[in-house]
Amino acid sequence: MKTPYQFCALCAAPLVMKENQLRCSRCPFVHYRNPRPTSTAIIVHKGKVLLTKRRRAPYKGWWDLAGGFLERGETFDDALERELGEELGLEIKRKRLLGFYHGTYPSRTDPAFIITAAYIVEPKTPELGIEDPEELSAIQWFSKKDFPGKIAFDSNQKIIKDFIKTWK
Repeated sequence: MKTPYQFCALCAAPLVMKENQLRCSRCPFVHYRNPRPTSTAIIVHKGKVLLTKRRRAPYKGWWDLAGGFLERGETFDDALERELGEELGLEIKRKRLLGFYHGTYPSRTDPAFIITAAYIVEPKTPELGIEDPEELSAIQWFSKKDFPGKIAFDSNQKIIKDFIKTWK
């Protein structure tokens, strides 16, 4: 497996692949490449779902669900509320966990595996705006019949597929 990580973070000795893990050739350090946790929202209001359009790679110009990576010490719930506030200025009225999904976050050098907690949420108010114009280029409400085809991230595609099965 090709990886950009070549040296131990503790002693700077070369890393070697052993037992399907990157291990230090000198000390007991193991470079674990565990999945990274994310929280994602399906924002629903009056029979429509809000999607965001990505301004940057990966998937620049594709539609996306609002959300992002957990920061150190955050719960899935905390991260969801922080991300929705940062991206959209959104406060949540009600939320329900749809489920946990695995996927990948693509990278040319080292794709990350992710585990996403997907929530169905209702906003306190439908008036939302782009709070982070460096990250988002557009937001739009979509009905079930006019959902776009280009959805960023394999995990989001699975989340939307499962959500549509229950969408009334």
